[in-house]
Amino acid sequence: MDILKTLKELNACFGPSGCEDQIREKIAELARPFADDMYPDVMGNLIVVKRAARTGRRTNTQSELPIALPPEDHPTVPKLMFAAHMDSIGMIVTYIEENGLLRFGMVGVLHPEDLKAIPVRFANGTVGTIGCDADADKPAIDSMFIDIGASSRKEAEKLVQKGDMAVFDTPTRALGNGFVVSPYVDNRAGVIAQLLALESLRKPVFDCYFVFTVQEEVGLRGGKPASFHVDPQYAIVCDTTLTDDAPKSKHMGTSIPGKGAAIKVMDKSVICHPEMVAALKAIADKKRIPWQVDVIQAGGTDGSEMRKNAGGVWTCGVSIGTRYVHSPQEVCSIADIEAAGKLMAAFAETAPNF
Repeated sequence: MDILKTLKELNACFGPSGCEDQIREKIAELARPFADDMYPDVMGNLIVVKRAARTGRRTNTQSELPIALPPEDHPTVPKLMFAAHMDSIGMIVTYIEENGLLRFGMVGVLHPEDLKAIPVRFANGTVGTIGCDADADKPAIDSMFIDIGASSRKEAEKLVQKGDMAVFDTPTRALGNGFVVSPYVDNRAGVIAQLLALESLRKPVFDCYFVFTVQEEVGLRGGKPASFHVDPQYAIVCDTTLTDDAPKSKHMGTSIPGKGAAIKVMDKSVICHPEMVAALKAIADKKRIPWQVDVIQAGGTDGSEMRKNAGGVWTCGVSIGTRYVHSPQEVCSIADIEAAGKLMAAFAETAPNF
């Protein structure tokens, strides 16, 4: 898989929280050749199944994805659920001024200082840029607007309505030394890592459920019903994480981009099972996959909801260190995405000893 090309393809899809139809169809297209089964749940999560080596393939080749009943499971084969959220942060129109400017609210967490003069686009192709009130002392969401070039409310309403969402329209580009700058590395990088793991799996010892979740950015809403549906014994969430390589860092994270897959120990939402952490470290060492520790003091992932399913789920995370998270231009290492995919695949092919 060409990671940069795939990242561009994913970012060409419209996919803010609650509007994941386009991104889900693209992921399904990429996953279909390697899946034994594939279907969305009612919430909109895409569930891709790769069964343990005991069974034959059963590929869903339909171009559309009807909601399906869960496939039959083998009672003696443990289930491993991977989760990477496919939704992005964005903006939602809340008011249209008489002069045609669009006031907006946040879909997920936005940082106002990153937004001024940033290009955006709507699902229907309308484009605009973000401006700020002239008398604002400092950028704040309630003092910002989207300018789509309309000169009146009536003109603007021909293109955009209240409740319409917009996403960043910034480019995806290669940097030096194997790095990439792009909108929505959070969490298209995790999506790609899961696809890499799915593509490379040969003899999984689990029934593997690769779940691409919805509405993570607005409160980890997709991971909980997906975990309840799959009912796994083990779970690994793949997401981006804060880094510790900026000048005068406050050490809110521990990962360094380019140093390998980040094995999560803790964030604000979850303390990972030590047994899972140890197992991932041992597998990474055995397979010579570069790894580092992921501890962050802010933010959370779907792992928080996954681990609390039923009587509890053995849970950990494989993260990708990303600079400038939730900005219009995030930076990560392509090698770290590859390492994350390799580590997840290696875990899926290793019987747990705890």
